Amino acid sequence: MADSRTAADRASWIEKEFRSNVSPGMRNLAEALQLLCRCLLPGEPTKDAGKRLTQAKAALRIPCAESSLSRFLSGQTMPALAIVKSLHREASCDAGGEHLVAVTLDELKLLHKRAETERRCRGCAELAAEVDTLTLQLREAEAERAALQQEVGALSLLRDEVAVLRVAIEELEAVRAGLRVRPTARSSPGPLPVPRRRGDRQRMRRDLAAVRNLAEQAEKLDSDGRAGAALTLLRRSTEVLNPLETAGVVLLLREQQHDELADNLIHVYGRDQDDQDVLHVALALHEQGSPEDAGAMLQAALE
Repeated sequence: MADSRTAADRASWIEKEFRSNVSPGMRNLAEALQLLCRCLLPGEPTKDAGKRLTQAKAALRIPCAESSLSRFLSGQTMPALAIVKSLHREASCDAGGEHLVAVTLDELKLLHKRAETERRCRGCAELAAEVDTLTLQLREAEAERAALQQEVGALSLLRDEVAVLRVAIEELEAVRAGLRVRPTARSSPGPLPVPRRRGDRQRMRRDLAAVRNLAEQAEKLDSDGRAGAALTLLRRSTEVLNPLETAGVVLLLREQQHDELADNLIHVYGRDQDDQDVLHVALALHEQGSPEDAGAMLQAALE
């Protein structure tokens, strides 16, 4: 029997190197299983003395797959308690009694329990880490979704503003088509004609009705918090309105207390339009009782 044990002790498959990821509990259990495997004999002492015990034969006696036994001994896989008991029973039988093996069954059960507890705790830690990772990914996805929703909302507002501006411009062009053509003096750099006051006032009353829709559109945009769109609409209106109509828009904006829009229109018109148009608007504003706006128009033209 001594010679058989010596042969078993020399079996290279029993000695396993432990990887760095093997936990202490699994390592202790695997080392105990290696001790039990050293007690196994290759066969009957009288027939197989001196023979080398193979891993395949040892696995058949437990019983389990050869590859599974290799993982049990290297601490890579947790064996079932029934496998552990079977190996201890076979080792005790070959050694001549339980008291002759290096580890008792109670000690083996305790090592198995500790390894199982440790494995569960490790699984919980890995699960918690995975949950944290998924939670972070979810938060990033929610932040991205919120940003996309904000962009969609902004695009929707822009589409609404474009639609409003398009309708307003179409209405202005339709109104402008029915109005009197601008004086030919606009296209010639000759002296500024000064219309009679009485005639200008009568014409202003007619033109105010034609541009009221423009002022209402600008006021609505400004009231809705779309001051930029309102200013764009007013800037585009200078392409289709004559000076008297522009003065009418300024007066209507002042009447509705949209002073910032009126100031912006005065600044843009005075800066961008030719001098004769600016003088016509300033004259109309002055004669309609708004000398401050007339002065601001002229000042904008000089800047």
